[in-house]
Amino acid sequence: MRKIKRAVHIDFHNLPDIADFGANFDAQVFANTLKEAHVEHVNVFAKCNIGFAYYPTTLGTMHPHLHFDMFGQIVEACRKVNIGVTAYLNVGLDHEMARKHRDWTVVNKDGQVLYGDRTANFFRTMCLNTGYRQYLLGMIREITERYPVEGFFLDIMFLIEPCYGNECLEAIKAKGGNPLNDKEVRDFSQETLISFSREVKAIIGPDKFLYLNGLLPADTEGLRTHIEIECLPCVWGYDFFPAHAAYARNLWQQALYMTGRFSADWADFGGLQNKASLLNDCWDALMNGLTTSIGDHMHPRDGLNPTVYRMIGEIYRELERLEPWTEDAEVLADIGILELAGGHLCDGHAGVARMLGELKFTYDIIDERHDFAKYRVLILPDNVRVSPDLASRLRQFIAGGGGVLSTGHSGLNPEGTAFTLEEWKMSYAGEDPWNSSYFRMRKDTGGEIPDMLCGIYKQGILLQVDEGAEEIAEYWQPYFNRQWDGFHGSFYTPPDRYAGHPAVAKAGSIIQFCFPVFGAYMKHAMNFHKRMVGYCLNGLLPVPLIKCEGIPSTARIAVTAKHNMRMIQVKLTHPEPRGKLNIIEDLPSLDGAVVWVKGESANRVYSAPGKEALPFEISDGYIRIPLPRIDGYAMFVVE
Repeated sequence: MRKIKRAVHIDFHNLPDIADFGANFDAQVFANTLKEAHVEHVNVFAKCNIGFAYYPTTLGTMHPHLHFDMFGQIVEACRKVNIGVTAYLNVGLDHEMARKHRDWTVVNKDGQVLYGDRTANFFRTMCLNTGYRQYLLGMIREITERYPVEGFFLDIMFLIEPCYGNECLEAIKAKGGNPLNDKEVRDFSQETLISFSREVKAIIGPDKFLYLNGLLPADTEGLRTHIEIECLPCVWGYDFFPAHAAYARNLWQQALYMTGRFSADWADFGGLQNKASLLNDCWDALMNGLTTSIGDHMHPRDGLNPTVYRMIGEIYRELERLEPWTEDAEVLADIGILELAGGHLCDGHAGVARMLGELKFTYDIIDERHDFAKYRVLILPDNVRVSPDLASRLRQFIAGGGGVLSTGHSGLNPEGTAFTLEEWKMSYAGEDPWNSSYFRMRKDTGGEIPDMLCGIYKQGILLQVDEGAEEIAEYWQPYFNRQWDGFHGSFYTPPDRYAGHPAVAKAGSIIQFCFPVFGAYMKHAMNFHKRMVGYCLNGLLPVPLIKCEGIPSTARIAVTAKHNMRMIQVKLTHPEPRGKLNIIEDLPSLDGAVVWVKGESANRVYSAPGKEALPFEISDGYIRIPLPRIDGYAMFVVE
């Protein structure tokens, strides 16, 4: 299988009452439009959310106003210009089959097959433990046999509602389960998705792409061939992608960023992100070692919009010029951030990714299978419980000189009763009873953290230091909790006194926060929380991979490697809240920045892709590079 890069994902969901459907469509124009936009791969509609097929199926229902093999013509035309095609089928949604086969739909706990907003997509969904399963497998088999597609993209492969239909409850009972147990019902619905995926894999074989959009990475091991991180950041938020990319890039498969050309949401026909916004998303992909896919929705009569693809072409030409340095490049990182849920990332992971991005630390998000020795510091964000197996690996990492930063309930055993490792030299003193508590630094931070009682904002645990540990910050309790006491709502909760517990404690190379600082940062964005983490990381990591001067917190920086080259990427674009959306419109400029990247020697330093030489000097184990003016984004190469 060739690598997927410079891709587009074309949604095409059409209601039946479009009489001039496909009137102006030309498959050769479609393929040429993609080719001129420097597109190399496309996800193309075979069956849409409504349930219509776009080829002459013997099993399903073609769109009532489609009278030719649209899908087949696209596959043929794209192959002629060397563009790979993946077939798109929606699994979770099929409103035509739901309408004709009520017995194929998910029945929710209240016995309903219709629920929620009926002008949207998800007011009814499909159950794969009914005849719908064989129907859909038959369509996949039919496409595989008829068309030389390179793979399949199966959409809505997540559990929207667990199914309480008769077939599912009978199957649970037949296995000795309890149909009245909601968790068992949910688990059965989830396993039904996964067993269906195994059947799909058996049909298409090992040599075709398969992506199961919605299932967690842990659920699709051995099934998927790559990872596509779907995210419209202007709608979903710009904190979703960084954490998911930092994890996906370490899963031993190709990963790509699927953003979209839309402004409001998918199928926003009249919306178009501006070029700076789409460039930002593509630069984010490059900085994470990912390739790109841009989502679109084709017009049912007129085909692809030339204006959209002119802009995509401008962007993809720029990315293509950078491919000698970006293709198959590895992201370098000092810090490994642990997650234990198979890719189900939480606010803590989003918060630590944002915080480290602002502080200019390099990081990966990893799980227990990864090599801890690659990193100099491990972060256990907010609620990473330590099993005996993980404890053994952490002990080895610490003994080898690695540092650990742990926050909230992280570091505790799975039962939440004590710290698992004796190396912590701290005791769990119970859950934090105060919901409006404070901390004060005991260490001199040079003014980085205010010399005052600062808010904690998110409850965690109470800590006690044992012999061999020290307080870095004190924990202060308020006069009373924020609560209603029958007479007053205690909105005003000033600090009262030192509670005899640390807010942050240190034992050797282990630092423990008593509260989930990363989740708190996602909710409150307190600068002193970030500075507190920065102070601790600077102690654990005194010689980081990269140091920066004159680069603002809104910018992002990454270091990647390929062959004998190290690439330093700097991105200045960042979102601005406008009403309910986050918008990127401008390409900010920066003059006078300096970076130091670890290294004892360099033959030359230049900017990419133009290879303009840059001055540099070697000092104290770093290559010091004064940067030229940056407009939006720049890549600098050290050979």
